[in-house]
Amino acid sequence: MKALRARFECVRVTQMNGVDIARFEFDYDTTWAAFFLDADLNVYSRYGGRDSDSAEGRMSIESLAATMTEVLEVHERQKGHAPADAANWQPVAQESTTPEAIPLLAQSHQGCIHCHQIQEYRLLQAFHDKQFQRNLLFGYPLPENIGLRFDRAHGHKIESLDEALPVARTGLKAGDVITRVGDVPIHSEMDLRWALHRHDDRRPLKVQAQRRVAGRTNPPPSIEVEISLPESWRQTDLSWRKSLRSVPFPLGFLGYALGREERAKADLPENVLAIRVVSIRGAGLAEAVGLRKGDVITALADRRQSRTFDQFKSDLLRDHAPGDRVRLKVLREGRGQSLEGAFPDWLTTDIAVP
Repeated sequence: MKALRARFECVRVTQMNGVDIARFEFDYDTTWAAFFLDADLNVYSRYGGRDSDSAEGRMSIESLAATMTEVLEVHERQKGHAPADAANWQPVAQESTTPEAIPLLAQSHQGCIHCHQIQEYRLLQAFHDKQFQRNLLFGYPLPENIGLRFDRAHGHKIESLDEALPVARTGLKAGDVITRVGDVPIHSEMDLRWALHRHDDRRPLKVQAQRRVAGRTNPPPSIEVEISLPESWRQTDLSWRKSLRSVPFPLGFLGYALGREERAKADLPENVLAIRVVSIRGAGLAEAVGLRKGDVITALADRRQSRTFDQFKSDLLRDHAPGDRVRLKVLREGRGQSLEGAFPDWLTTDIAVP
C-alpha cells in the first residue's frame, strides 16, 4: 500500500470553505471521503461512504487499493491518447458553486464549514425556497437497495444478488464487476452510490459489467443490462445522519428510548420499542395523533422492534409522507392505547444550523 500511495499526490481538505461543491460532490454526512483526480481536476473516482451499522464498515484497505490501482490504469491509458477519452471521467456540473452560495449558510454561518452543515443548509434552504422534496432525504442509496451486495474487499464486484428483486432477473451474476452506471465509470462502491444518487427515475438504470471467465487471458466480456428499480428503492435508515436534525419535519415532541430499569418497571422486554415522550412542543405529529407527555410509544404501525429516538424518527420519515396515516400504540398511565393521525406537512422555523 505504501508503494501504491507514493504514486499519488495527496491533498487533505479539513474544511469546506470555498470548495467547489459542484465538482467535489459527495455524501456530506459521511465520516471520510476521497476523490481521485488528474492534474486538471477531472474526476476518475470517488471513495468512502458509510451506513447505519458502521462509520467505516463500507471501506477497507483492500478495496481502497483496488480503486487506486484501477484509477492508475485508466490514467496511464489516458496519457496515451490525445485528446483524452472524456468517458473515463465522471460528469461534473459546468458551473462551479461553493457552500457560501447557499443563502441561509452565507447569512447565518461564520467560521469553518463542516461537511454535514452543507447538507443541513441545503435541506433548510430547499424548504424556505418551497422546493423541498422527500427524496432529498435519501441520498446516496446503498447497492443493497437495488439488490446488489458487493465484495467489501474489492468494492464493486458483486458478491450476491437479492433473488426477491428485479436485478436477479437481469442476467448479472455473483463475481461480475460493475464498470459503469449510466454515464458514470465505476471504480468503487461510492461511485455506484453517486450514480444512483443522481439517477433520473424516469429512465431505466443502465448498468455495464465485466464477467471474469476462468482460463481466459484476453479482456473479459462486457455485459450491458437495464435494472428495474423496486418501489421506494431510495429509502434507507437516516438515523446516523447528522443532517437528520435539520429535516423540516415537525415531530412536535422530545423523547428517549427507555433504559433497562425503566423497561423492567413498565414490564417491557429489552427488544421492543419503548420511546418515552418527555415534552410536547407546538404543532406537529404529536398533536396530530394525540400524544401526551409521559406516553411510552410501543409500536409504529405493526412494528415493535427496539429503536433509539433517532431511529424512530428515521422510520417515520422513511415510511410516511405528508397526509399519510400514522398509527402508534402507547402505554398511557400503564394502559395500552392506539393513536392515529395524519403525518404533518413539512415545516420548520429554523434558518440556521446548530
